[in-house]
Amino acid sequence: MKDRVDEWIGARLAGLSDWVLANAASVCWGTLALTAVLGVYAALTLGVNSDNVELIADDVPYWQLRQEYVELFPVLSNSMLVVVDGETPEQARSVAEALRDQLRQRRDALESAEIPGAEPFFQKAALLYRTPDELDDLATQLSQLQPLIASLEAEPTVAKVGEVLKLGLEEVGGDAATGERWSGILDQIGRATVSVYEENPVYLSWDEVLLDGSAIDLDTRQIIVVEPVLDFDSVLPAGRALAAIRESVETLPEAQSTGVRVRVTGNPALNHEEMLGLAWDIGVAGIFCFALVTGVLFWALRSIPLVIATVATLLVGLVWTGAFAAAVVGRLNVVSIAFAVLIIGLGVDFAIHLGMHYARLLCRGLAPPEAMHAAVQEVGASLVVCALSTAIGFAVFIPTDFEGVAELGLIAGGGMPVLLLLTLTFFPAILTAWLPPSDPAKLTADLHFEAPWARLVANHPRAVLGAAALAGLVALAAAPFTRFDENVIEMRNPDTESVQVFNELLEERGSSSPWFVNIVTADLQAADRLAAELEELDEVERAVTLGDYVPDEQEEKLEILADISMIFDVPAPLSPARKAPFAERVRALEDLRDFLGAQEHPGGVDSPLGRSVSYLARELDALLSRLGREADPNAAIDRFEDVLLGSLPERLALLRAALDPGEIVQGDLPDEVVRRMQAPTGEQRVQAFPRRDLREPDALRGFVEAVRTVAPNAVGMAVDIVELGRVTVDSLIQALLLALVVIGMLLYFLWRRWVDTVLVLAPLLLAGVLTLGTLVAFGIPFNFANVIVLPLLLGIGVDSGIHLVHRARVTGKVGAVLLSETTARAVFYSAVTTITSFGTLVLSNHRGIQSLGEVLVIGIFFTLACNLMVLPALLGLAPRPR
Repeated sequence: MKDRVDEWIGARLAGLSDWVLANAASVCWGTLALTAVLGVYAALTLGVNSDNVELIADDVPYWQLRQEYVELFPVLSNSMLVVVDGETPEQARSVAEALRDQLRQRRDALESAEIPGAEPFFQKAALLYRTPDELDDLATQLSQLQPLIASLEAEPTVAKVGEVLKLGLEEVGGDAATGERWSGILDQIGRATVSVYEENPVYLSWDEVLLDGSAIDLDTRQIIVVEPVLDFDSVLPAGRALAAIRESVETLPEAQSTGVRVRVTGNPALNHEEMLGLAWDIGVAGIFCFALVTGVLFWALRSIPLVIATVATLLVGLVWTGAFAAAVVGRLNVVSIAFAVLIIGLGVDFAIHLGMHYARLLCRGLAPPEAMHAAVQEVGASLVVCALSTAIGFAVFIPTDFEGVAELGLIAGGGMPVLLLLTLTFFPAILTAWLPPSDPAKLTADLHFEAPWARLVANHPRAVLGAAALAGLVALAAAPFTRFDENVIEMRNPDTESVQVFNELLEERGSSSPWFVNIVTADLQAADRLAAELEELDEVERAVTLGDYVPDEQEEKLEILADISMIFDVPAPLSPARKAPFAERVRALEDLRDFLGAQEHPGGVDSPLGRSVSYLARELDALLSRLGREADPNAAIDRFEDVLLGSLPERLALLRAALDPGEIVQGDLPDEVVRRMQAPTGEQRVQAFPRRDLREPDALRGFVEAVRTVAPNAVGMAVDIVELGRVTVDSLIQALLLALVVIGMLLYFLWRRWVDTVLVLAPLLLAGVLTLGTLVAFGIPFNFANVIVLPLLLGIGVDSGIHLVHRARVTGKVGAVLLSETTARAVFYSAVTTITSFGTLVLSNHRGIQSLGEVLVIGIFFTLACNLMVLPALLGLAPRPR
C-alpha cells in the first residue's frame, strides 16, 4: 500500500511537471504577474500589532476576569511614563511641572498629563502621611536649623550666608552628626557656586538643606503619567504621541538645565521602540540571511542556474506567503513578524532536494526534460509528505490560546504548501524557459558523503546508538531544570531608553514599582481587611486602599506639626532687604573664603566636613577670580545670590502650608483619587506592591502566586505577564503533543508501517531532549519568543527523516545510505541552510528574537546530527520490511 501511494503521488507530480515544462514561459510570466498583484495587496493590507497583551485569546478565563475589572476601574496599561531626573528635588519638580503644563497643550497627540501626588491637596497634606516618629525627627532637624532659616529669611543676602556659615562651623565642635549636616550644606553651596556661569544653573536645594538627615524623602525623580492618543491603524501607534513629548522637551528651557534627564517609558513607548528595532533587525537579518543562504546553495548545487532558480522561487514564495498572511490574519505580531526568516530557512529545502536529484540525473546523461520528470517522480512523494509534516508542525499552534504563535503557525503553515507548489511549477519552469543548463557535464560535485564519520555510522551502528543513548540520558536528567522567563522586558533590546528606564522603576520596588496587583472587593471594610492580610505576606511591601488616603493618628501628628510651626513663627521683614554694594558682597565672599581656608576640624582635612570646607573654599576662590574679569560684575554676583537664595521663600511657604494641613476626612479626598480607588457602583480597589526587585529570577511569579493565595481574583500587569507565561507554556505542551500525534498518524497513513514511523520520530525526540539539556547547560531560558522551538523542530526535523527512510526503503540501501545517496547530502545542505537562516536571528538586538535564533540553531544542529548519525544506525539494525 505504501509503495502504491508513493508511486501514485510521484506519477501525478511527474505529470504536472511535464505540463509545466511544456508551458514553461507561460508559467513563468503568469507567476510573476500574480506575484506583483499579491505583493501590492500585502503591502497595502498587512499591518502590525505591537501589543503583547493582545497575544492571548479572549476566552481564557483570566482574561475575562481582567475585562470585568477594566469595566470598573481605569486601566493605565496604555499610559506612558515621562521620567524626569534632576540634581535636586526642586529642579526635578520644577521641570516636571513645566513639562506637564506644556504637554497638556498637545491635545492632538495626548489626552492628559498628570504628576501623581503633585495635586495641591497632597502638597498640603504630605506630612500627615508620615509616622509620628518621622515627624519628631523632622522637628529636631528643623529646630537645629531655625537660626539659619530665621536669619536668611530676614536678610536673604550673600553676606548673611557667609555670617551664618561661620557661626555654624564654629559651633560644630566634635559633634559628628552636626558636622555631617554642615558638610551637606557646604557641598550644596559649592555645587551652586560651580553652576552660576552655566546657562541653566542648578539652584541650591533648600529641600536638601532643610530635610536632609530627617526621615522625609528627598526625591530627585518626578514621573508624569501621560495618556497618549494611539493610532492603532498605524504600524507605530504611539509615534505621534512620542514625537509630541520629544518636541515639548526640546522646546522647554527648564528641561535643558544641567543635570536634568527626561526619558519616556511605559507600554506604548516600549512597544514603539520594540517594533522599530524588530523591523530593522528582521530587515537586516532577511538580507543577510538571503546572502548566506545563496552562498550555501551554490556550495550545495554547484550550478548558477539552479541557485538563481531556487532564490527566485524563494522570493516569490515570500511574497505569496505575505499576501496569505494579509488575507487570513491581517497583521503581524512580535512573534509572527519572524515568519520571513522561517520561510527562507524552510522553503529552500524543497528546491535543494529537487535540484540535487535533477543535477544527479543530468550528470548521468539524461536530457533536461527527462531529468526533471524522473527527479519529480523520485522525490515528489517525500516532498509532499515533508510539506504536510512541516505545515502540521506550524498548524498545531493554531488551536492554542497563545495567539502570538497561533498566528505564526497559521502564516508559516500556510506558506509550506505555497512553497511546495512553486517548487513543483515555477522552479522547473525557470530552469526550462530562462535558465537551461548549458553544460550538464560540469555538474560534477560529489552527491554523497565520503567521510570517516559516515563510515563509522555504517560500520558500527550499535556503538553509535549506545553513545546516543548515554547522551540522551544525561540530557534527560538536566531537562527538568529548564525554566521559563516570563519577564517580557528581558526580551527587549536593553540599550533602548524605554527598557532602561522601566528596569530602573522595577528596581525601586514598593509603591514605585510599575508592576503591581489589583483586587476588587465589595466595600471599604472588606478592602481594609484584605490589605491587612496582604501586608502579612513576605512578598508584599505594601497594600493600599481608599482608606489609606485618610491619614491615621492625625491628632498626634497635628500636635507635632503645630510645635514645628512655632519654630517658623518669625515675623516677615517690614521691607525688602537692602541690596549691598558690589564691593561689600565681594568682601563678604572673600572673608568666607579666608575663614574656610583657616579652618581646622577634629576629623582633619580628610574628614567629610574637612573635604567639604576645602571644596567650598576652592569654588569661592574660582568665583572671585572670575568676578574680577566680568564686564558686568554686579549682574554676575546678583545671579550668584539668586542661585543661593532664590528658591528659599517658595520652599518655606510650601513648608509652612504643610505644617498646617487641618484634619482630613474621606470627603476631603480629591475626586481623581476616589475615581481610581472606588468604582461608581461602590466596589473598592486594593493595590498590592512587591517587596522584591521583580527583575530577579522567579520574583514576579512568586509575588503573583503569593497574592493569589489570599486574593484569587487578583489582576494587573504583574498577573497579566504571569498568565501570559502560563498560557504560553500550556500552548507549547499542547502543540508538542498534538504535533507528535498528528505527524505520527500521517506517516503511518502514508507508509502503513509502525517501524518506519518510529524510525523517523525517535531521532527527533532524542534531538529535543539534547536541546533541552544544552539550554540548561548554557543557562538559556525559554521565553515568549523562543518557546515555539520544540514543536517547530519536530515539524522541521521530520522532513529529513522522511527523505532518508523513504530513500532507504526505495533503494534497499539501509545502513550505508549516507555513503551512496544524494538524499543524505541534500538533507545535510538543507539543514545547513536552515541553520544559516535561523542563525542570522542571533544578530538581532531584540533579546527575544536573538534567543529564538540561538535555540533554533542548537535544535537544528542536534536534529541534523541525529538524522545523519542515529537514524542510519537505526536503519542498519531495524528489521527490513517484507
